[in-house]
Amino acid sequence: MSRRLMLSSGKVFGNYALLVRYLELCPEERRIASLPNSSDVELVKRLASRGAASLEELLGELAERFRSRVDPECSAGAARDVLGTEVVEDQAVRLVAVQLAGWTLEIAEALGVVKLKSFV
Repeated sequence: MSRRLMLSSGKVFGNYALLVRYLELCPEERRIASLPNSSDVELVKRLASRGAASLEELLGELAERFRSRVDPECSAGAARDVLGTEVVEDQAVRLVAVQLAGWTLEIAEALGVVKLKSFV
């Protein structure tokens, strides 16, 4: 995958092909609503300030936050295109939400909010 997401480092996910395809498929309004924003980065800061958290915990909390912002139809289309198989919308939304969460953690690191170890 040659397309990179802004401020992504690849420390959480080495391949964001699903998320990139989702963003390509989504109409502008839904795409913008899905994107990480300053309140998402602020949540990362609050979670990190509570003490050492595992990657799984951080991804879980952030992904839950993103689920309602992910378009089910676009996520299913992206999953079909990238994975080469049909995926039920709820599962596709979860996959996209987790990648949005990973990207948000990488953005937070680029902004100096947290320090990530390389997980890939």
